[in-house]
Amino acid sequence: MLKAGAVVVAAATTDVGRVRKHNEDAHLIDTEREIFIVADGMGGHAAGEVASHAAVTHVHETWTGVSLQRRIEAYVKNGDAKARRELLKAVREGVVTAHLDILHQAEADEAKRGMGTTFTGFIVCGGEAVFAHAGDSRAYLIRDGLAMQLSEDHTVLSRLRAAGMGPKQGAQKRWKGVLTNALGIGDATRVATFLVPLYTADRILLCSDGVYEYFDHHEIATLVTEKPSPALAVNRIVELALERGGHDNATALLVKVIEGGETMIPKEQRDEDEKAVARCPLFAALSPQERLRALRITTGREIKPERELPQFALNTRVAYIILDGEVLQPGRRPMRGGDIVYPEALIDGAPDREEFAETRTACRLLTIRRDDFLELCEEDTDIGVRLYSVLAKIMAG
Repeated sequence: MLKAGAVVVAAATTDVGRVRKHNEDAHLIDTEREIFIVADGMGGHAAGEVASHAAVTHVHETWTGVSLQRRIEAYVKNGDAKARRELLKAVREGVVTAHLDILHQAEADEAKRGMGTTFTGFIVCGGEAVFAHAGDSRAYLIRDGLAMQLSEDHTVLSRLRAAGMGPKQGAQKRWKGVLTNALGIGDATRVATFLVPLYTADRILLCSDGVYEYFDHHEIATLVTEKPSPALAVNRIVELALERGGHDNATALLVKVIEGGETMIPKEQRDEDEKAVARCPLFAALSPQERLRALRITTGREIKPERELPQFALNTRVAYIILDGEVLQPGRRPMRGGDIVYPEALIDGAPDREEFAETRTACRLLTIRRDDFLELCEEDTDIGVRLYSVLAKIMAG
């Protein structure tokens, strides 16, 4: 029997702004299938408008297709690692094929050469939202009065900051709008995917840069929670963006969770698990957004006391992040929440341990298969570089 899904309401508004002649933003709300998308097009002669609408239309058709719907049903029913991988793969492929469709249109019509679009959207699966993102439109989660940016800006400025080389304030404007990734730009596109559990009273804001450049996180949280409905909230957000400059097209789409769906893990336990993951040396150097993307390769597991932790699972080596409980490993102090067991398993070619770790108490763990870890690092090179750097320090210590 399928688990109950989240119940949501949504609204969106868009405006051409005070400078642009065309509105190259596009958005979609499908409350029946619970699909929500914002795209910000680019390209001369209204080609950006073509790209953003093409992306929204193509992805909606793919995400409502039989193939993805079957994967949603399998994931909601089973919640296992294989079903999750298949679901994320299908969601990502829907966006990648939209990228290829935009490239094909640009090749066929010279007036559309160079067109492209950002993409930020999600589909609700049971009690979770599955996101896909490329470019610098944003997704925010507003929970308990606080706003957190879920997506990562695929811009030169964001990459410079991540590398600790942020430009001086006067040069930031020059770099902030220079994209490193989008649909229709270059032969390949990088689509980030991740899952977020949905709880009652959560709000998710999708918006183009013509909106978020005028607000900080604190004001976003205030604006989306002080109004009784998503429609009133997005109207106020766009109105303020225009008052503060309106230098670009402005689109805001707000989803409010009326009732959170059933999830595999209760909210209180998930909150504690998130704290343990944040303490883990492997993930501590990642931003909250990067941890969301990295956690898609993990699988929860419960093991009884006084059991050996296997070094292999599904024909590949595995590492474990302890969420709760205590693990003993020869030559080491007792390991508890946030510690990582068998980190060398994630390094290709590292020798096996001669001695197994053993659970001292009942333990809840996250399992990371080496094959999945290698795939993540190849698909998301920014995270991969950081994770390998941390692994080297862990192994050296």
